[in-house]
Amino acid sequence: MGLFGKVSENDSFVILMQVARDDQDVKKRLLAILEQNRFNRLSILNTYIKDMLLKSAPADFVAALSYLKDDAVAKKALELIKTI
Repeated sequence: MGLFGKVSENDSFVILMQVARDDQDVKKRLLAILEQNRFNRLSILNTYIKDMLLKSAPADFVAALSYLKDDAVAKKALELIKTI
């Protein structure tokens, strides 16, 4: 079935990759997060997600960030972000 169970999850992931492409600050932050080991990645992601919720970030963006908790999704995201 691929990395995602639902099309909506895939759409959110695509949006996240587009934001990373268009916003260098987001790209740098995601790279810094995704290059961490699993424990640190999860810890940083949880903090980042809470921060984005407090700042009323778009729901799709926050949802896509939560998918990065999955090791396979995080690995694929890191590969993609390094190419954009």
